[in-house]
Amino acid sequence: MKKLFIVLTVLSCVSLWSQEELMKPMERKKPESRKEYFRMYYLIPNGIGDNVLAKANDGRMGLGFAVTFYSWEQLHIIGGYEFIQYDVTDPSLAGNIKNTNMANYYLEALYKIPVIERVDFNPKFSVAYMTLRQKTHSTNYGQQSGVGFSPGFDVDYRISGGFRVYAGLDYCVSFPDTDTNAEYRSFFGTLQQLNIEFGIKF
Repeated sequence: MKKLFIVLTVLSCVSLWSQEELMKPMERKKPESRKEYFRMYYLIPNGIGDNVLAKANDGRMGLGFAVTFYSWEQLHIIGGYEFIQYDVTDPSLAGNIKNTNMANYYLEALYKIPVIERVDFNPKFSVAYMTLRQKTHSTNYGQQSGVGFSPGFDVDYRISGGFRVYAGLDYCVSFPDTDTNAEYRSFFGTLQQLNIEFGIKF
């Protein structure tokens, strides 16, 4: 009887230990999701290079938003829109207008690289359909359209759950359809920007 009691005690201890070990994986903290689904941001635009945007305009402001519509592992495919405004500083080059307004409808590939627990480094590349409008107050002076390409990166910091703040840098080159002499085509038809971007992600 004593031997039977000892055997039952040992079996009970082993059973309790086994149950505890089986429960541990369930209690382990799930890995943090690195995905992002929506972002809103503010842009500080800056024209660079030898072109009318850089030589005859000063960057004023920009706003944008983007939505992730496909993700696999760390790769995100994102669609977005941004509006950028410049103030004309040299009417002799840009015309007697007040503002140059640029809109980009873009498709972007972004790859998330975890750095530390709350921080990701995100290289990205986008292709855009762009429009360029020049206006003074409510008067528009025509529209140009074309394509744009933008390599860049951003760094985001997770505050809580899926909510993040981020900042980034984008190099943008745009090719509006410009009707001008061949010698001026590069000056008016190849626009370059180096834009600072910061905002929030969900």
